[in-house]
Amino acid sequence: MKNYAIALGFKGKLYNNINKALKIFKKDMNIKFMSTNHAAPHITILSGKTKNIDKIYKKIKKLKLKKFKLKSPGMGVFANEDPNLYLRWEQNLDLINISKIIKKNSSKFFDEVKQTPDNPMWVPKTTLAWKDLKYTDLNIIYKKTNFIFKKHETVISFIYFISYNSHETITHKIQLK
Repeated sequence: MKNYAIALGFKGKLYNNINKALKIFKKDMNIKFMSTNHAAPHITILSGKTKNIDKIYKKIKKLKLKKFKLKSPGMGVFANEDPNLYLRWEQNLDLINISKIIKKNSSKFFDEVKQTPDNPMWVPKTTLAWKDLKYTDLNIIYKKTNFIFKKHETVISFIYFISYNSHETITHKIQLK
């Protein structure tokens, strides 16, 4: 049994800007945990333990889900001992609906589910810095990567199936229609 996440993915200008910011974090501030240990920028919908990822992939692929636009109002920070800098996402109807469809069609194949959009604590986000981020870094991050702190819009065009432990790997990918 392995840890897997089902996540939404995107490409385009925002994707490129996120990767540009991650390179600046790494080069200028030695903040590299997310860029070296995590899969492509994504929004996790569901995670947990399963030995049935191939079944889940085949079931969700048959659904022929559609692309949709999603807006971000900008950055957020979870202010914990290890701060988490992330891109926030609106909870629009398309995101809510695709999340429900993914959960409905996959959760029974998980032996343990750790995260779902049903959890009132769930936040749709794309994490950019965590673990090696310090509060003292936030001002310089803002100054060097203020282009990522603005409002954004992207098209959600993929579903990723991500194996994770200490490192994330995309094992399966569905392109949305």
